[in-house]
Amino acid sequence: MKAFDYVIAGGGSAGCALAARLAEDRHVSVCVIEAGGKGRDLFIRMPAGNGFVFGNPRLDWSYSSVPQPGLNNRSIYYPRGKALGGSSIVNGMIYMRGVPGDYDAWQQPGWRYADVLPYFLRSEGSRDRRDAWHGADGPLKTEPARNFGEIEQAFIDAAVMAGHKRIDDFNGPERTGVARNDSTVSKGVRQSAAIAYLASKPANLTILTGTLITRIVFERGRAVGVQTLSGDVIRAEREVICCQGAFGSPHLLLLSGIGPADHLREHGIDVTTNLPSVGAHLSDHPDVSMQWGSDRMDLSHARHQRLDRAACLMGRWLLNGGGAGGGPFFSTVLFHAFEDAALPELEVFMTPMVVEENLGNCAAEQIPLLQRLGRKLLVRGRKMARPGVQIDINLERPKSEGTVRLASADPRAHPLIDPNYFADPNDIEMLKCGVHVMREVMAQSPIAALVTGEIGAWKNARHDAEIEQAIRMTAYTGHHPACTARMGDVLDADLRVRGVEGLRVCDASAMPKQITGNLYATVIMMAEKAADMILGRPPLPAEYPMEHTL
Repeated sequence: MKAFDYVIAGGGSAGCALAARLAEDRHVSVCVIEAGGKGRDLFIRMPAGNGFVFGNPRLDWSYSSVPQPGLNNRSIYYPRGKALGGSSIVNGMIYMRGVPGDYDAWQQPGWRYADVLPYFLRSEGSRDRRDAWHGADGPLKTEPARNFGEIEQAFIDAAVMAGHKRIDDFNGPERTGVARNDSTVSKGVRQSAAIAYLASKPANLTILTGTLITRIVFERGRAVGVQTLSGDVIRAEREVICCQGAFGSPHLLLLSGIGPADHLREHGIDVTTNLPSVGAHLSDHPDVSMQWGSDRMDLSHARHQRLDRAACLMGRWLLNGGGAGGGPFFSTVLFHAFEDAALPELEVFMTPMVVEENLGNCAAEQIPLLQRLGRKLLVRGRKMARPGVQIDINLERPKSEGTVRLASADPRAHPLIDPNYFADPNDIEMLKCGVHVMREVMAQSPIAALVTGEIGAWKNARHDAEIEQAIRMTAYTGHHPACTARMGDVLDADLRVRGVEGLRVCDASAMPKQITGNLYATVIMMAEKAADMILGRPPLPAEYPMEHTL
Protein backbone atom coordinates (compact mmCIF):
# COMPACT_ATOMS: atom_id res chain seq x y z
CA MET A 1 0.00 0.00 0.00
CA LYS A 2 1.41 3.35 -1.05
CA ALA A 3 1.16 6.21 1.45
CA PHE A 4 1.66 9.95 1.15
CA ASP A 5 0.93 12.94 3.35
CA TYR A 6 -1.48 14.45 0.83
CA VAL A 7 -3.40 12.63 -1.88
CA ILE A 8 -4.98 14.80 -4.57
CA ALA A 9 -7.82 13.07 -6.39
CA GLY A 10 -7.74 14.57 -9.87
CA GLY A 11 -4.96 16.23 -11.83
CA GLY A 12 -7.06 18.99 -13.37
CA SER A 13 -6.57 22.74 -13.20
CA ALA A 14 -6.82 22.90 -9.41
CA GLY A 15 -5.08 19.59 -8.83
CA CYS A 16 -1.94 20.52 -10.75
CA ALA A 17 -1.60 23.94 -9.13
CA LEU A 18 -2.33 22.58 -5.66
CA ALA A 19 0.15 19.72 -6.07
CA ALA A 20 2.93 22.09 -7.09
CA ARG A 21 2.31 24.47 -4.19
CA LEU A 22 1.98 21.74 -1.55
CA ALA A 23 5.20 20.14 -2.77
CA GLU A 24 7.05 23.41 -2.11
CA ASP A 25 7.15 22.13 1.47
CA ARG A 26 9.95 19.61 1.11
CA HIS A 27 8.98 17.97 4.41
CA VAL A 28 5.74 16.54 3.00
CA SER A 29 4.97 13.97 0.32
CA VAL A 30 2.27 14.64 -2.25
CA CYS A 31 0.56 12.34 -4.74
CA VAL A 32 -1.73 13.54 -7.53
CA ILE A 33 -3.83 10.87 -9.25
CA GLU A 34 -5.23 11.46 -12.74
CA ALA A 35 -7.44 9.14 -14.80
CA GLY A 36 -6.12 10.48 -18.11
CA GLY A 37 -2.67 10.87 -19.58
CA LYS A 38 0.26 13.21 -19.02
CA GLY A 39 -1.26 16.21 -20.87
CA ARG A 40 1.83 16.87 -23.01
CA ASP A 41 0.38 16.02 -26.43
CA LEU A 42 1.38 18.22 -29.33
CA PHE A 43 -2.15 19.44 -29.94
CA ILE A 44 -2.61 20.31 -26.29
CA ARG A 45 0.48 22.50 -26.42
CA MET A 46 -0.55 24.12 -29.71
CA PRO A 47 -3.34 26.65 -29.06
CA ALA A 48 -4.85 26.18 -32.51
CA GLY A 49 -4.92 22.40 -32.06
CA ASN A 50 -8.12 22.37 -30.02
CA GLY A 51 -9.98 20.40 -32.67
CA PHE A 52 -7.75 17.39 -32.06
CA VAL A 53 -8.55 17.47 -28.32
CA PHE A 54 -12.25 18.28 -28.41
CA GLY A 55 -14.21 15.03 -28.71
CA ASN A 56 -11.08 12.85 -28.61
CA PRO A 57 -11.96 9.99 -26.21
CA ARG A 58 -8.34 9.78 -25.07
CA LEU A 59 -8.33 13.45 -24.00
CA ASP A 60 -11.97 14.39 -23.43
CA TRP A 61 -14.46 12.84 -20.97
CA SER A 62 -17.21 13.77 -23.48
CA TYR A 63 -20.04 14.14 -21.00
CA SER A 64 -23.61 14.77 -22.14
CA SER A 65 -26.54 16.24 -20.31
CA VAL A 66 -29.91 14.61 -19.92
CA PRO A 67 -32.41 16.01 -22.48
CA GLN A 68 -33.25 19.62 -21.69
CA PRO A 69 -36.92 20.66 -21.88
CA GLY A 70 -35.82 24.30 -22.13
CA LEU A 71 -33.74 23.50 -25.22
CA ASN A 72 -36.36 21.58 -27.19
CA ASN A 73 -35.28 18.37 -25.44
CA ARG A 74 -31.75 18.50 -26.83
CA SER A 75 -28.87 16.90 -24.95
CA ILE A 76 -25.84 19.14 -24.49
CA TYR A 77 -22.29 17.94 -25.06
CA TYR A 78 -19.82 18.83 -22.30
CA PRO A 79 -16.14 18.58 -23.19
CA ARG A 80 -14.02 18.07 -20.06
CA GLY A 81 -10.28 17.48 -20.23
CA LYS A 82 -9.06 13.96 -19.51
CA ALA A 83 -5.34 14.39 -18.80
CA LEU A 84 -3.05 16.29 -16.45
CA GLY A 85 -4.31 19.84 -16.68
CA GLY A 86 -7.97 18.81 -16.78
CA SER A 87 -10.20 21.16 -18.71
CA SER A 88 -7.34 23.62 -19.14
CA ILE A 89 -6.20 21.33 -21.98
CA VAL A 90 -9.41 22.03 -23.91
CA ASN A 91 -10.57 25.48 -22.74
CA GLY A 92 -10.62 28.66 -24.78
CA MET A 93 -7.46 30.01 -23.15
CA ILE A 94 -9.18 33.21 -22.03
CA TYR A 95 -7.70 34.77 -18.89
CA MET A 96 -10.68 36.32 -17.14
CA ARG A 97 -11.29 36.66 -13.41
CA GLY A 98 -14.59 37.27 -11.74
CA VAL A 99 -15.48 40.84 -10.75
CA PRO A 100 -15.09 42.05 -7.14
CA GLY A 101 -18.81 41.73 -6.47
CA ASP A 102 -18.72 38.02 -7.28
CA TYR A 103 -16.35 37.12 -4.46
CA ASP A 104 -17.92 39.53 -2.00
CA ALA A 105 -21.26 37.82 -2.74
CA TRP A 106 -19.78 34.45 -1.79
CA GLN A 107 -20.06 35.68 1.81
CA GLN A 108 -17.36 33.29 2.98
CA PRO A 109 -14.67 34.39 5.47
CA GLY A 110 -11.37 34.92 3.70
CA TRP A 111 -12.87 34.91 0.20
CA ARG A 112 -13.66 38.59 -0.35
CA TYR A 113 -12.18 40.09 -3.51
CA ALA A 114 -9.47 41.86 -1.54
CA ASP A 115 -8.59 38.50 0.06
CA VAL A 116 -8.37 36.55 -3.20
CA LEU A 117 -6.68 39.18 -5.38
CA PRO A 118 -3.23 38.43 -3.88
CA TYR A 119 -3.62 34.82 -5.02
CA PHE A 120 -4.54 35.90 -8.53
CA LEU A 121 -1.38 38.00 -8.50
CA ARG A 122 0.75 35.16 -7.15
CA SER A 123 -0.45 32.78 -9.84
CA GLU A 124 -0.16 35.14 -12.83
CA GLY A 125 2.86 35.75 -15.00
CA SER A 126 1.70 38.59 -17.24
CA ARG A 127 3.94 39.35 -20.18
CA ASP A 128 2.80 42.92 -20.76
CA ARG A 129 0.86 44.29 -17.82
CA ARG A 130 2.75 45.90 -14.97
CA ASP A 131 0.33 47.37 -12.44
CA ALA A 132 -1.37 46.62 -9.13
CA TRP A 133 -3.96 44.39 -10.83
CA HIS A 134 -1.51 41.88 -12.29
CA GLY A 135 1.28 39.53 -11.31
CA ALA A 136 4.41 39.23 -13.39
CA ASP A 137 6.23 36.26 -11.88
CA GLY A 138 3.59 33.56 -11.42
CA PRO A 139 3.52 30.18 -13.16
CA LEU A 140 0.38 30.89 -15.23
CA LYS A 141 1.71 32.98 -18.11
CA THR A 142 -0.64 35.39 -19.86
CA GLU A 143 -0.44 37.68 -22.87
CA PRO A 144 -2.79 39.64 -25.15
CA ALA A 145 -4.70 37.21 -27.38
CA ARG A 146 -2.64 36.77 -30.53
CA ASN A 147 -5.14 36.46 -33.38
CA PHE A 148 -6.42 40.02 -33.48
CA GLY A 149 -6.94 41.61 -36.90
CA GLU A 150 -9.18 43.70 -39.10
CA ILE A 151 -12.46 42.00 -38.30
CA GLU A 152 -11.79 42.06 -34.56
CA GLN A 153 -10.98 45.76 -34.68
CA ALA A 154 -14.14 46.35 -36.71
CA PHE A 155 -16.20 44.63 -34.04
CA ILE A 156 -14.71 46.80 -31.30
CA ASP A 157 -15.27 49.96 -33.34
CA ALA A 158 -18.87 48.91 -34.01
CA ALA A 159 -19.49 48.24 -30.33
CA VAL A 160 -18.15 51.67 -29.43
CA MET A 161 -20.43 53.25 -32.06
CA ALA A 162 -23.34 51.40 -30.44
CA GLY A 163 -22.52 52.97 -27.08
CA HIS A 164 -20.26 50.41 -25.43
CA LYS A 165 -17.13 51.59 -23.68
CA ARG A 166 -13.70 50.81 -25.08
CA ILE A 167 -11.58 49.49 -22.22
CA ASP A 168 -8.05 48.11 -22.01
CA ASP A 169 -8.02 45.43 -19.32
CA PHE A 170 -10.91 43.17 -18.33
CA ASN A 171 -9.03 42.20 -15.16
CA GLY A 172 -8.40 45.78 -14.09
CA PRO A 173 -10.70 48.35 -12.49
CA GLU A 174 -13.49 48.05 -15.10
CA ARG A 175 -15.32 45.13 -16.65
CA THR A 176 -18.26 46.48 -18.65
CA GLY A 177 -17.13 47.34 -22.18
CA VAL A 178 -15.34 45.86 -25.17
CA ALA A 179 -11.68 44.97 -25.61
CA ARG A 180 -9.09 42.51 -26.78
CA ASN A 181 -8.82 39.86 -24.07
CA ASP A 182 -5.78 38.33 -22.42
CA SER A 183 -5.02 34.66 -23.03
CA THR A 184 -3.32 31.85 -21.13
CA VAL A 185 -0.70 31.38 -23.83
CA SER A 186 3.03 32.04 -23.70
CA LYS A 187 5.46 31.95 -26.62
CA GLY A 188 2.93 30.05 -28.68
CA VAL A 189 2.22 27.37 -26.04
CA ARG A 190 -1.09 26.78 -24.26
CA GLN A 191 -0.64 27.32 -20.53
CA SER A 192 -2.57 24.38 -19.20
CA ALA A 193 -2.23 23.90 -15.46
CA ALA A 194 0.10 20.95 -16.07
CA ILE A 195 2.37 22.96 -18.38
CA ALA A 196 2.29 26.00 -16.11
CA TYR A 197 2.76 24.32 -12.73
CA LEU A 198 4.30 20.90 -13.32
CA ALA A 199 6.98 21.61 -15.92
CA SER A 200 9.56 20.60 -13.32
CA LYS A 201 8.46 17.88 -10.90
CA PRO A 202 9.93 18.05 -7.39
CA ALA A 203 11.21 14.87 -5.77
CA ASN A 204 8.47 14.83 -3.12
CA LEU A 205 5.67 14.84 -5.72
CA THR A 206 4.39 11.59 -7.21
CA ILE A 207 2.15 11.77 -10.28
CA LEU A 208 0.03 8.77 -11.20
CA THR A 209 -1.70 8.93 -14.60
CA GLY A 210 -4.07 6.47 -16.22
CA THR A 211 -5.47 5.72 -12.76
CA LEU A 212 -9.22 5.94 -12.15
CA ILE A 213 -10.30 6.58 -8.56
CA THR A 214 -13.44 4.66 -7.59
CA ARG A 215 -14.05 5.93 -4.07
CA ILE A 216 -12.62 7.71 -1.04
CA VAL A 217 -11.68 5.36 1.79
CA PHE A 218 -12.83 6.21 5.33
CA GLU A 219 -11.87 4.89 8.74
CA ARG A 220 -13.83 6.01 11.80
CA GLY A 221 -15.21 9.08 10.02
CA ARG A 222 -11.90 10.19 8.56
CA ALA A 223 -10.74 10.10 4.92
CA VAL A 224 -7.57 8.00 4.88
CA GLY A 225 -7.04 7.47 1.17
CA VAL A 226 -8.57 6.55 -2.15
CA GLN A 227 -9.23 3.27 -3.91
CA THR A 228 -8.45 2.84 -7.60
CA LEU A 229 -10.17 0.74 -10.24
CA SER A 230 -7.50 -1.95 -9.80
CA GLY A 231 -8.47 -2.24 -6.13
CA ASP A 232 -5.29 -0.62 -4.81
CA VAL A 233 -5.60 1.80 -1.91
CA ILE A 234 -3.41 4.89 -1.91
CA ARG A 235 -3.25 6.16 1.62
CA ALA A 236 -3.27 9.78 2.79
CA GLU A 237 -1.64 10.30 6.16
CA ARG A 238 -2.91 13.87 6.46
CA GLU A 239 -5.61 14.72 3.90
CA VAL A 240 -7.41 13.73 0.73
CA ILE A 241 -8.19 16.69 -1.53
CA CYS A 242 -10.79 16.14 -4.25
CA CYS A 243 -10.04 18.15 -7.43
CA GLN A 244 -12.11 16.44 -10.12
CA GLY A 245 -14.20 19.40 -11.23
CA ALA A 246 -17.85 20.41 -11.16
CA PHE A 247 -18.97 17.02 -12.49
CA GLY A 248 -16.24 14.72 -11.22
CA SER A 249 -15.99 15.90 -7.61
CA PRO A 250 -19.67 15.46 -6.69
CA HIS A 251 -19.61 12.18 -8.58
CA LEU A 252 -16.73 10.91 -6.43
CA LEU A 253 -18.34 12.18 -3.22
CA LEU A 254 -21.58 10.38 -4.08
CA LEU A 255 -19.74 7.15 -4.93
CA SER A 256 -18.05 7.46 -1.53
CA GLY A 257 -21.30 7.77 0.40
CA ILE A 258 -21.35 11.55 0.83
CA GLY A 259 -24.52 13.17 -0.47
CA PRO A 260 -28.32 12.93 -0.27
CA ALA A 261 -28.99 9.80 1.77
CA ASP A 262 -32.07 8.67 -0.18
CA HIS A 263 -30.24 8.99 -3.52
CA LEU A 264 -27.26 7.01 -2.21
CA ARG A 265 -29.47 4.22 -0.88
CA GLU A 266 -31.26 3.99 -4.23
CA HIS A 267 -27.93 2.95 -5.71
CA GLY A 268 -26.97 0.61 -2.89
CA ILE A 269 -24.28 2.90 -1.48
CA ASP A 270 -23.77 3.04 2.26
CA VAL A 271 -24.23 6.55 3.63
CA THR A 272 -21.07 8.01 5.12
CA THR A 273 -22.47 11.53 5.53
CA ASN A 274 -25.90 12.84 4.59
CA LEU A 275 -25.18 16.08 2.71
CA PRO A 276 -28.17 16.89 0.47
CA SER A 277 -26.35 19.69 -1.40
CA VAL A 278 -23.73 17.39 -2.94
CA GLY A 279 -24.45 17.50 -6.66
CA ALA A 280 -27.07 20.24 -6.26
CA HIS A 281 -26.94 23.91 -7.34
CA LEU A 282 -25.18 23.19 -10.66
CA SER A 283 -24.67 26.55 -12.33
CA ASP A 284 -23.43 27.01 -15.88
CA HIS A 285 -23.31 29.99 -18.22
CA PRO A 286 -25.89 29.24 -20.93
CA ASP A 287 -24.50 30.30 -24.31
CA VAL A 288 -26.62 31.54 -27.19
CA SER A 289 -24.81 31.40 -30.51
CA MET A 290 -25.81 33.96 -33.16
CA GLN A 291 -24.28 33.74 -36.65
CA TRP A 292 -23.71 36.14 -39.52
CA GLY A 293 -22.51 35.09 -42.96
CA SER A 294 -19.65 36.74 -44.84
CA ASP A 295 -17.93 36.53 -48.21
CA ARG A 296 -14.61 37.66 -46.71
CA MET A 297 -12.74 34.38 -46.46
CA ASP A 298 -9.52 36.41 -46.31
CA LEU A 299 -10.56 37.77 -42.88
CA SER A 300 -11.90 34.51 -41.51
CA HIS A 301 -9.99 31.90 -39.54
CA ALA A 302 -11.89 29.37 -41.68
CA ARG A 303 -9.24 30.00 -44.35
CA HIS A 304 -6.77 27.92 -42.37
CA GLN A 305 -8.80 24.75 -42.98
CA ARG A 306 -7.44 24.20 -46.48
CA LEU A 307 -4.84 21.51 -46.00
CA ASP A 308 -1.92 23.41 -47.50
CA ARG A 309 -2.67 26.43 -45.30
CA ALA A 310 -3.19 24.22 -42.25
CA ALA A 311 0.20 22.62 -42.94
CA CYS A 312 1.86 26.06 -43.20
CA LEU A 313 0.18 27.19 -40.00
CA MET A 314 1.37 24.12 -38.16
CA GLY A 315 4.85 24.24 -39.68
CA ARG A 316 5.40 27.80 -38.56
CA TRP A 317 4.22 26.95 -35.07
CA LEU A 318 6.52 23.92 -34.89
CA LEU A 319 9.44 26.10 -35.99
CA ASN A 320 9.16 28.77 -33.32
CA GLY A 321 5.65 28.88 -31.84
CA GLY A 322 4.81 31.69 -34.25
CA GLY A 323 1.91 32.57 -36.50
CA ALA A 324 -1.81 32.07 -36.05
CA GLY A 325 -1.30 28.56 -34.66
CA GLY A 326 0.28 30.02 -31.53
CA GLY A 327 -2.89 31.65 -30.24
CA PRO A 328 -6.60 30.96 -29.75
CA PHE A 329 -8.86 31.79 -32.68
CA PHE A 330 -10.89 34.34 -30.75
CA SER A 331 -9.51 37.43 -29.11
CA THR A 332 -12.36 39.88 -28.61
CA VAL A 333 -14.91 40.06 -25.79
CA LEU A 334 -17.74 42.41 -24.82
CA PHE A 335 -19.37 42.65 -21.40
CA HIS A 336 -22.80 44.27 -21.21
CA ALA A 337 -24.59 45.49 -18.10
CA PHE A 338 -28.31 46.24 -18.05
CA GLU A 339 -28.23 47.84 -14.61
CA ASP A 340 -24.93 47.97 -12.71
CA ALA A 341 -21.67 48.42 -14.66
CA ALA A 342 -19.83 46.65 -11.85
CA LEU A 343 -21.93 43.51 -12.40
CA PRO A 344 -22.48 42.96 -16.13
CA GLU A 345 -25.01 40.28 -16.94
CA LEU A 346 -23.64 39.24 -20.35
CA GLU A 347 -20.23 38.12 -21.59
CA VAL A 348 -20.08 38.07 -25.39
CA PHE A 349 -17.40 36.33 -27.46
CA MET A 350 -16.83 37.31 -31.09
CA THR A 351 -15.28 34.67 -33.36
CA PRO A 352 -14.45 35.50 -37.01
CA MET A 353 -15.84 32.22 -38.34
CA VAL A 354 -19.04 30.22 -38.04
CA VAL A 355 -18.80 26.84 -36.30
CA GLU A 356 -21.07 24.21 -34.76
CA GLU A 357 -19.46 23.52 -31.40
CA ASN A 358 -22.18 21.48 -29.73
CA LEU A 359 -21.39 17.93 -30.86
CA GLY A 360 -24.84 16.87 -29.78
CA ASN A 361 -26.45 19.02 -32.50
CA CYS A 362 -25.27 17.29 -35.62
CA ALA A 363 -23.89 14.19 -37.25
CA ALA A 364 -20.35 14.28 -38.55
CA GLU A 365 -20.08 16.08 -41.88
CA GLN A 366 -18.95 13.81 -44.71
CA ILE A 367 -15.87 15.47 -46.18
CA PRO A 368 -12.64 14.09 -47.66
CA LEU A 369 -9.89 12.96 -45.28
CA LEU A 370 -7.43 15.73 -46.15
CA GLN A 371 -10.04 18.39 -45.53
CA ARG A 372 -10.96 16.75 -42.23
CA LEU A 373 -7.33 16.93 -41.13
CA GLY A 374 -7.11 20.59 -42.05
CA ARG A 375 -10.42 21.32 -40.37
CA LYS A 376 -9.34 19.81 -37.06
CA LEU A 377 -6.68 22.45 -36.55
CA LEU A 378 -9.31 24.94 -35.53
CA VAL A 379 -12.84 23.56 -35.34
CA ARG A 380 -14.25 22.25 -32.07
CA GLY A 381 -17.06 20.32 -33.71
CA ARG A 382 -18.05 18.02 -36.53
CA LYS A 383 -18.63 20.46 -39.37
CA MET A 384 -16.37 22.67 -41.43
CA ALA A 385 -16.02 26.26 -40.26
CA ARG A 386 -17.31 28.90 -42.66
CA PRO A 387 -16.46 32.56 -43.12
CA GLY A 388 -18.63 34.80 -41.03
CA VAL A 389 -19.00 36.14 -37.51
CA GLN A 390 -20.21 34.13 -34.55
CA ILE A 391 -21.51 35.95 -31.49
CA ASP A 392 -21.73 33.80 -28.38
CA ILE A 393 -23.77 35.44 -25.62
CA ASN A 394 -23.15 33.99 -22.15
CA LEU A 395 -25.54 34.75 -19.29
CA GLU A 396 -23.23 35.30 -16.34
CA ARG A 397 -25.42 34.79 -13.30
CA PRO A 398 -28.30 32.53 -14.35
CA LYS A 399 -31.06 31.86 -11.88
CA SER A 400 -31.64 28.30 -13.12
CA GLU A 401 -29.79 25.58 -11.21
CA GLY A 402 -29.28 21.95 -12.07
CA THR A 403 -27.94 18.73 -10.59
CA VAL A 404 -25.27 16.06 -10.89
CA ARG A 405 -26.56 12.64 -9.86
CA LEU A 406 -25.45 9.03 -10.07
CA ALA A 407 -26.55 6.99 -13.06
CA SER A 408 -25.34 3.88 -11.23
CA ALA A 409 -22.89 2.80 -8.55
CA ASP A 410 -20.41 1.82 -11.27
CA PRO A 411 -17.59 4.40 -11.03
CA ARG A 412 -16.94 4.02 -14.76
CA ALA A 413 -20.44 5.24 -15.65
CA HIS A 414 -20.79 8.95 -16.35
CA PRO A 415 -23.01 10.84 -13.91
CA LEU A 416 -26.41 12.19 -14.88
CA ILE A 417 -25.92 15.88 -15.62
CA ASP A 418 -28.98 18.12 -15.68
CA PRO A 419 -28.12 21.83 -16.02
CA ASN A 420 -31.85 22.62 -16.06
CA TYR A 421 -31.35 25.43 -18.57
CA PHE A 422 -34.09 28.10 -18.62
CA ALA A 423 -36.06 26.57 -15.76
CA ASP A 424 -36.25 30.13 -14.47
CA PRO A 425 -37.94 32.24 -17.18
CA ASN A 426 -35.83 35.26 -16.24
CA ASP A 427 -32.82 33.62 -17.89
CA ILE A 428 -34.33 33.45 -21.33
CA GLU A 429 -35.74 36.97 -20.99
CA MET A 430 -32.25 38.29 -20.26
CA LEU A 431 -30.84 36.48 -23.28
CA LYS A 432 -33.57 37.86 -25.52
CA CYS A 433 -32.50 41.33 -24.43
CA GLY A 434 -28.93 40.31 -25.20
CA VAL A 435 -29.91 39.38 -28.76
CA HIS A 436 -31.22 42.90 -29.33
CA VAL A 437 -28.04 44.40 -27.86
CA MET A 438 -25.83 42.42 -30.20
CA ARG A 439 -27.96 43.07 -33.25
CA GLU A 440 -27.48 46.76 -32.58
CA VAL A 441 -23.71 46.29 -32.49
CA MET A 442 -23.65 44.17 -35.64
CA ALA A 443 -25.72 46.78 -37.50
CA GLN A 444 -22.99 49.41 -37.10
CA SER A 445 -21.03 50.21 -40.26
CA PRO A 446 -17.54 48.94 -39.32
CA ILE A 447 -18.72 45.35 -38.86
CA ALA A 448 -21.87 45.47 -41.03
CA ALA A 449 -19.65 46.10 -44.06
CA LEU A 450 -17.94 42.75 -43.50
CA VAL A 451 -21.00 40.49 -43.10
CA THR A 452 -23.90 39.52 -45.34
CA GLY A 453 -26.66 39.06 -42.79
CA GLU A 454 -27.82 36.62 -40.15
CA ILE A 455 -27.95 32.95 -41.04
CA GLY A 456 -29.31 29.69 -39.66
CA ALA A 457 -31.93 29.85 -36.94
CA TRP A 458 -31.52 33.63 -36.75
CA LYS A 459 -32.21 34.50 -40.38
CA ASN A 460 -35.94 35.05 -39.92
CA ALA A 461 -36.14 35.42 -36.14
CA ARG A 462 -37.55 38.93 -35.73
CA HIS A 463 -40.50 38.77 -33.37
CA ASP A 464 -40.26 37.90 -29.70
CA ALA A 465 -41.57 34.33 -30.07
CA GLU A 466 -39.23 33.68 -33.01
CA ILE A 467 -36.23 34.98 -31.07
CA GLU A 468 -37.11 32.77 -28.13
CA GLN A 469 -37.37 29.76 -30.42
CA ALA A 470 -33.98 30.56 -31.98
CA ILE A 471 -32.47 30.73 -28.50
CA ARG A 472 -33.94 27.35 -27.57
CA MET A 473 -32.62 25.91 -30.85
CA THR A 474 -29.06 27.23 -30.51
CA ALA A 475 -28.25 27.53 -26.81
CA TYR A 476 -25.67 25.22 -25.33
CA THR A 477 -23.05 25.26 -22.58
CA GLY A 478 -20.71 28.17 -21.98
CA HIS A 479 -18.30 25.52 -20.61
CA HIS A 480 -18.35 26.97 -17.08
CA PRO A 481 -20.07 24.46 -14.74
CA ALA A 482 -19.67 25.20 -11.04
CA CYS A 483 -21.17 25.16 -7.53
CA THR A 484 -21.97 21.43 -7.13
CA ALA A 485 -20.13 20.99 -3.79
CA ARG A 486 -20.19 24.56 -2.68
CA MET A 487 -18.80 26.37 0.31
CA GLY A 488 -21.52 27.22 2.78
CA ASP A 489 -23.38 23.94 2.25
CA VAL A 490 -21.10 20.99 1.52
CA LEU A 491 -17.86 22.74 2.54
CA ASP A 492 -16.77 25.20 5.17
CA ALA A 493 -14.75 28.30 4.24
CA ASP A 494 -11.54 26.25 4.45
CA LEU A 495 -12.90 23.87 1.78
CA ARG A 496 -13.30 21.04 4.30
CA VAL A 497 -16.19 18.63 3.71
CA ARG A 498 -18.69 18.88 6.54
CA GLY A 499 -19.26 15.82 8.69
CA VAL A 500 -15.99 14.03 7.96
CA GLU A 501 -12.34 14.62 8.76
CA GLY A 502 -9.35 14.81 6.47
CA LEU A 503 -11.24 15.64 3.28
CA ARG A 504 -11.43 18.84 1.23
CA VAL A 505 -12.69 19.81 -2.21
CA CYS A 506 -10.84 22.37 -4.31
CA ASP A 507 -12.15 23.14 -7.80
CA ALA A 508 -15.07 24.94 -9.46
CA SER A 509 -17.55 22.74 -7.62
CA ALA A 510 -16.56 24.55 -4.38
CA MET A 511 -17.61 27.98 -5.67
CA PRO A 512 -20.63 29.22 -3.67
CA LYS A 513 -21.99 31.18 -6.64
CA GLN A 514 -21.26 31.57 -10.33
CA ILE A 515 -18.81 34.29 -11.35
CA THR A 516 -18.76 36.94 -14.07
CA GLY A 517 -16.28 35.48 -16.52
CA ASN A 518 -14.36 32.35 -17.44
CA LEU A 519 -13.49 29.97 -14.60
CA TYR A 520 -9.87 28.93 -15.21
CA ALA A 521 -8.18 31.87 -13.48
CA THR A 522 -10.53 31.58 -10.49
CA VAL A 523 -9.94 27.83 -10.08
CA ILE A 524 -6.17 28.42 -10.12
CA MET A 525 -6.61 31.16 -7.51
CA MET A 526 -8.60 28.79 -5.31
CA ALA A 527 -5.83 26.18 -5.49
CA GLU A 528 -3.20 28.77 -4.59
CA LYS A 529 -5.22 29.85 -1.56
CA ALA A 530 -6.05 26.27 -0.57
CA ALA A 531 -2.35 25.39 -0.46
CA ASP A 532 -1.77 28.01 2.22
CA MET A 533 -4.78 26.76 4.18
CA ILE A 534 -3.68 23.12 4.03
CA LEU A 535 -0.05 23.83 4.96
CA GLY A 536 -1.07 26.16 7.78
CA ARG A 537 0.52 29.21 6.25
CA PRO A 538 -0.92 32.64 7.05
CA PRO A 539 -3.04 34.02 4.21
CA LEU A 540 -1.50 36.62 1.94
CA PRO A 541 -2.39 40.18 3.03
CA ALA A 542 -5.51 41.61 1.45
CA GLU A 543 -4.99 44.08 -1.38
CA TYR A 544 -7.16 47.01 -2.42
CA PRO A 545 -5.89 48.45 -5.73
CA MET A 546 -9.37 49.82 -6.45
CA GLU A 547 -8.79 52.46 -3.79
CA HIS A 548 -5.94 53.87 -5.86
CA THR A 549 -7.38 53.52 -9.37
CA LEU A 550 -11.08 54.35 -9.16
